[in-house]
Amino acid sequence: MPSPSSTDSVPLYDVIGLGFGPANIAIAGAIVEKWASSETSSSQAPLQQVLFIEKQPEFRWHPGMLLPNSRMQISFLKDLATLRSPQSPFTFLAYLHSQDRLLNFINRGSFTPTRKEYSDYLAWAADAVEKRGVQVRYGEEVVALTRLDDGTVEVRSRNLQTGEEFSRRSRNIILSPGGTPKLPPALSVIAPHPRIIHSAYYLSAVEEFFASVPQNGEPLRIAVIGAGQSSTEVLLDLHSRLNALPVSGGRKHELEMIFRKGSLKPSDDTPFSNEIFDPATTDMWFNLPSKRDRQAVLREYNPTNYSVVNMRTIDSLYEVMYHQKLLDSIKDRTGREEESDRTRITLRPYTSIYSAELVPSESENSAGKESIRLTLHGMLDRAVSTKTYHAVFCGTGYDRDSWTRLLAASNLADEFGVKSSNIELVPATEPVADQGTVPLFADVVEAGALSPVSSRSTDGFSTPPTPATPHSEHSKLNGEGQTSKVRISRNYRLLSPRATSDESGSAAGPRIFLQGCTQSTHGLSESLLSILGVRAGLVVDELCKA
Repeated sequence: MPSPSSTDSVPLYDVIGLGFGPANIAIAGAIVEKWASSETSSSQAPLQQVLFIEKQPEFRWHPGMLLPNSRMQISFLKDLATLRSPQSPFTFLAYLHSQDRLLNFINRGSFTPTRKEYSDYLAWAADAVEKRGVQVRYGEEVVALTRLDDGTVEVRSRNLQTGEEFSRRSRNIILSPGGTPKLPPALSVIAPHPRIIHSAYYLSAVEEFFASVPQNGEPLRIAVIGAGQSSTEVLLDLHSRLNALPVSGGRKHELEMIFRKGSLKPSDDTPFSNEIFDPATTDMWFNLPSKRDRQAVLREYNPTNYSVVNMRTIDSLYEVMYHQKLLDSIKDRTGREEESDRTRITLRPYTSIYSAELVPSESENSAGKESIRLTLHGMLDRAVSTKTYHAVFCGTGYDRDSWTRLLAASNLADEFGVKSSNIELVPATEPVADQGTVPLFADVVEAGALSPVSSRSTDGFSTPPTPATPHSEHSKLNGEGQTSKVRISRNYRLLSPRATSDESGSAAGPRIFLQGCTQSTHGLSESLLSILGVRAGLVVDELCKA
């Protein structure tokens, strides 16, 4: 372990945040407000030196899914600050006022901004906190964490453009990893491939795909995997693009949506169900007595967020498919076919992907390129079929466990009782050992229980992560199949196994906070935008404690 004398030349910060997406922007805003508080002078304000390290070259929020006219699914009031501090300079209303669009937004008559506008709001806030003194280093990838003898953590990062490495240290580290795009297992075996495209990269990748297709009238066959919001939006956008692509000989482009459910399900955004995203609900979730109880509540409220589609989007898709049937009927009766009717959408419910392989394309549209052959399994009739596609688009969600590998590869692993990168978060209030407590939801069937890693989601939006690192020389782990139970406080701080209470720990040791990856202990809203402002306030208050 490096000695204290070797750290003299390593810059020391009060806080270092890994990642600079919405969660850490909200924290940066709360810190700036602490600086501006009348209770402290600027020289005495806590957390003077604050740094965030972000892999992206500039702030970006879901650039792949900023589709025209796509809307947010939450009220603009659930922004970076309003629920914590309505007078904050970092609210969505403050953004609108600064851009001279407040009256126009009011006249618009909707509480839900477009995704494009919300992305611009987040970029504005990222710039605003930086102008007020928060330091941000874009274009750097975190490669290692190391606990030093003086109780700080050294954060090593690499500039992705120049390869130059940097070392900084702090006693307070905030891990906000965002989400890593997740593919179905069968497709992950042959990925990465330019024609296997996750929705996170949709807009840039779809342009490249269509640019690579010869304009020779050959029909295309494309698969969309998944039954959530992203998959349905991608399906509708592809339908529009394919209808603009001429096809010859009376043939049509084929667009197939493949999913395991029986139908597309609407998201439950009714007022009472939406209360599961209220900040106060986090207390209820965290204080449930067992993992089984938390999973039962999670399953009950899954229809609010996972593998579901906004009703407006469902209506739009159904209208497209009804129009498709109308044109078929007109053609059958009159023999006339509309010029614009170039694409057929087919939904394939109760279908899973058994395997995938790359095959030489026989189509003129993909000359010299590979196609993707999927072996599909009908879950009702058990029929097995194969079909070849020019491209496969996946709206199959994100993994949020990159932080586990980063921590497991560090000598911090011993500090927090980590024995492998397979980590299960446990509320500090939960008994260390099973004391025979009867679960509150004892009648809930255990089938379908979630993975012990607390941070997997099947759909929704997140910020690209500062990536996990390979095992370093500090990693002392063995038995990667083990599950490490790691305790976490209500205020999102990882706790040593030796801590005796919710917020206790070594006064001289490092403090590690998690953001956006604690769903199993803190509830459904953890990977979403709903409680960013309130959560940021809790973390900053904890950071300001001695």
